[in-house]
Amino acid sequence: MPAATPPSTPPSPDQGAAVSARRLYREHGPALTAWARRRFPGDEAAVDEVVFDTILAAWRHHDSYDPARGPERAWVFGIARNTAASRHRRQRRHLKAVPAPDPAGAIAEPDDHADRIAESSLVADALRDLSPPHRAVVVAAYWEGLSTREMAARFAIPEGTVKSRLHHALRALRSGLVEREVLR
Repeated sequence: MPAATPPSTPPSPDQGAAVSARRLYREHGPALTAWARRRFPGDEAAVDEVVFDTILAAWRHHDSYDPARGPERAWVFGIARNTAASRHRRQRRHLKAVPAPDPAGAIAEPDDHADRIAESSLVADALRDLSPPHRAVVVAAYWEGLSTREMAARFAIPEGTVKSRLHHALRALRSGLVEREVLR
């Protein structure tokens, strides 16, 4: 005798949400992944993050989707564009250390080179905003590698003044980089 099938019960809110998120991913995930790969070439972690965050946001805010305004796919891709833009902004806010040149002579990717140029341009702009005495100690300390004693001798000022200028210059530089969205 076959076992009786249990009565059909509606899914719990969690089960219903999982089904909806699965449907969103099944219907839009492949297209989102292809789009994100073009947007973040060679960065699968970014691709996965953008797709996941997009599906999650679409699932969480699906009640705001209005079919009268257009197809669901267009709405989901609007979320994806916002998610990708947010990721780009987050990446721009952090200064990245430029790696030492590869002894084998490998050439950096063009996008990496463009990012470094853009960041160095923003840092140069922020340095130009410093007063000449503050800019001089930053350049001497970080580009020339001079010690506090060497800077004091070069600029004919006490070591305490060098330390004070460097402290205030770095605070002003950080503020300038935050304004330019290089740092948070």
